[in-house]
Amino acid sequence: MPTDLQTLQGEVIALRCCLAALLSSLPQDIQQQTWPTFERLTELMRDQLPPAGAAAFDRAVTSLTAFRE
Repeated sequence: MPTDLQTLQGEVIALRCCLAALLSSLPQDIQQQTWPTFERLTELMRDQLPPAGAAAFDRAVTSLTAFRE
């Protein structure tokens, strides 16, 4: 059964919320170490995606990064 775009978007949102909740529960010093690694890995992943995938990935990253501030 093929996966449709809405299903994938829902999964990304759920993963984003789960990751944000996990990161926000970590001690502050660990959070500060985690974000630079997250940013480095997102750059590596983004370069491997087609343009449409990169745009969707950027939206998810931007949304997740908002939890940091």
